Amino acid sequence: MPIQPLIRLKSWWNARRRRARAFTLVEITGVLGAMAILAMLVTPSLMQQLSELARRQEAEALSQIAQGLREYILSHRRVPAPATLTTDVAGVLGWTADRVQFNRAGRARVFLYDPDLRIGATTASTLPYVQTPAGAAALANPRLLIVSSLGGPLPEVLGNPGTNAATVFNLLWDTPDGTQPVGWSWGGDWANLLVQRLNLRPLFTLVVLNNNHIRYGRYSVDNTNAPVALTTNSFAAHFLGRTVLGLHADGTGPLQSVQVVPGLDQSGRDPAYAWFPSYVYERGIWRGRLFMETPLPRRSGNDLQAAYEIFMSGPPNVYKVGSVTQASVTWAMYNFMSNYVVWANSGFSASAKVNVNLWQSSMAAQVTTYCNKKASAN
Repeated sequence: MPIQPLIRLKSWWNARRRRARAFTLVEITGVLGAMAILAMLVTPSLMQQLSELARRQEAEALSQIAQGLREYILSHRRVPAPATLTTDVAGVLGWTADRVQFNRAGRARVFLYDPDLRIGATTASTLPYVQTPAGAAALANPRLLIVSSLGGPLPEVLGNPGTNAATVFNLLWDTPDGTQPVGWSWGGDWANLLVQRLNLRPLFTLVVLNNNHIRYGRYSVDNTNAPVALTTNSFAAHFLGRTVLGLHADGTGPLQSVQVVPGLDQSGRDPAYAWFPSYVYERGIWRGRLFMETPLPRRSGNDLQAAYEIFMSGPPNVYKVGSVTQASVTWAMYNFMSNYVVWANSGFSASAKVNVNLWQSSMAAQVTTYCNKKASAN
């Protein structure tokens, strides 16, 4: 074949290849340009969706942490100090401590107890609170905040509130999510600040133990202590839900009853409870009634039993004179009624009337004394 045609064929083929490459580059450039324009349109919406997803995931994590803390408190009868809280909760949830401490953005979560917290003699600065057989006579502001930022570092005031700690806590507790607390400044987006609020009060229940016997009944807690004898005719203290309360006879008497203390937030709680369980030790036997409002009058001794228990569980009159108490008033009433029955059964004999008059006078004197109200308490 002649050389000249071959040269022309090669030149034509090379030109075709150059045109093909040039067209391909132009095509790719156009595609990339279109993709860039689409990215500019799609990115804000996509970023918003990703941010919302991150917030939902963090809100769920905070809820799980709060639930883990509730379970830890009820299971261990202990409200942990901030220093051990992450480890304690992690053990319940099966997480690592870092997963409790840090969010997915790598920011450390902050755990804040109410500065005015008080559980028995324990305050926010002296946590942990560990339940004892004495329970907690006082319960005030048992609240906790878990604060997490998906944006910038948390406001500095959370780490160093100074003398305004209570104000800072209450502002953050009361401010709606995503909004700025009054008087605060922060460089971050308030929508990226998530707050989990946890009120521990529903985990506690007030238990009332009354004594209406010449000797004091005893009680134990979680079967971890020797039975403790009541020292007053009316003992009241807050105990954590699930606490196992043992009710024992006086002296070296046996265990008579075992009661599981319900938490106020316990689903399935017996509706007969109004606010708290109450038990009375009378004539060597522990008895109990779940407080309730009587829908219809009952013509039986239960009416008097209900009235007695309501009276015994009421706040004592600190303005009384001397040593008169709710228990001594009801004891005088009980003896008056008992001796009246004896007197009536005797045909209203003069000899049996002596004791009736005695307890009638005692009852009247004690009621008069207990109804006294002076300018100041004894």
